[in-house]
Amino acid sequence: MSYLAKARARLNGYRLVRDEAGLSTVEYVIILVLVAAIAIGTWKTFGQTVTSGLSNASNKFNTDVTKQDLTK
Repeated sequence: MSYLAKARARLNGYRLVRDEAGLSTVEYVIILVLVAAIAIGTWKTFGQTVTSGLSNASNKFNTDVTKQDLTK
């Protein structure tokens, strides 16, 4: 490899190390993954809360209806 080719390879390697164009893409991907993880966790918690609330309401309703049927 000639001296000029080696110098070009070093210069391209230096440019590759100093290139920050890909960093913003990686940062956006990391932020997107974090937001998605938080959203999934929130959605799961919200779903469990709603399910628990509906189950409690259903049990209360069934208990009240059963008590009314017994008093008739």
